[in-house]
Amino acid sequence: MRSFLLTLLLALFACSTALASEQTPSQEDAPEQAAGPLAGTAWQLVKIMSMDDTTYEPRERPLYRLEFRKDGNVSILADCNRGMGSWSSPEEGRLEFGVIASTRALCLPASISEKYLAQFEWVRSYVMKDGHLFLATMADGAIIEFEPLDVPAVATVYGEKIRTDDAAEMQDLILTRLFDRYAAENGISVKEEEIDTWMASMDHALEAEGLTESHHLTPEEVEEYKKVQHDMGQSIIEHWKLNRALYKQYGGRIIFQQLGPEPLDAYREFLEERQKAGAFTIDDPLFEEHFWDYFTDDSIHSFMEKGSEEASSVFETPPWEQLGD
Repeated sequence: MRSFLLTLLLALFACSTALASEQTPSQEDAPEQAAGPLAGTAWQLVKIMSMDDTTYEPRERPLYRLEFRKDGNVSILADCNRGMGSWSSPEEGRLEFGVIASTRALCLPASISEKYLAQFEWVRSYVMKDGHLFLATMADGAIIEFEPLDVPAVATVYGEKIRTDDAAEMQDLILTRLFDRYAAENGISVKEEEIDTWMASMDHALEAEGLTESHHLTPEEVEEYKKVQHDMGQSIIEHWKLNRALYKQYGGRIIFQQLGPEPLDAYREFLEERQKAGAFTIDDPLFEEHFWDYFTDDSIHSFMEKGSEEASSVFETPPWEQLGD
């Protein structure tokens, strides 16, 4: 466990200047249910018009998307990057976004990914005209024009339409919604003290290997390093708690995965149960086949030996207590 986590942390830090956290915002960051004309709508970018009369247009409009989800979260596609955050519209015409966490990959030279993602923190209002959506930033700094997203809905989860031409993205969106709801229903959350303990254990493990972040980094890089480490800890702890709860409820076989063991059979039973209950539907047969492949094709997984000591104890010790092992 320690060797794996050390490797993962170093890999994450190595690319931390290119990647930002892509975690779903916490329940506190987003309203339980968003309302108004924007809720449940999806758009693609037409152009960004700056106050200096400069206009930025995407090379392909469907590569720049904006989806207002009914749970108060927003999903953004910015060319080769993805972003997630929260949105709120206390009254018609007003609009603000929470912090947008996004990847920061280098897209093709003609990309306007960075320009597009930089707009959202300044947005304060919107208007709909002739079927298009116009977002206005503070002090009329820019107007961002969108048209309805020309991508068919391929699935529905908790009444929310999922529009994408990527089967993997559909799967990720469905699982995120289902697992977030399950975590809320079962009181699964991560405490800051747990993250602090995890980070302290990670630092101790790094020092034991003769690796410390302060040797070759600037203060700004150390701050970025700590943020990546914090986000990584939160993700791993939350993932482990969710897996533990599902395993206790459903049991079954456990597989090895990059972020730790996963109760594969429990995943499948949980998803089958939720699908039968109408929590989600998948309309595209090919997308549905892709969705279930991960949970039904044993040949793509490495299983822990059933009944082994490793399998029986894998969810006994929290990950923030395993780094010294």
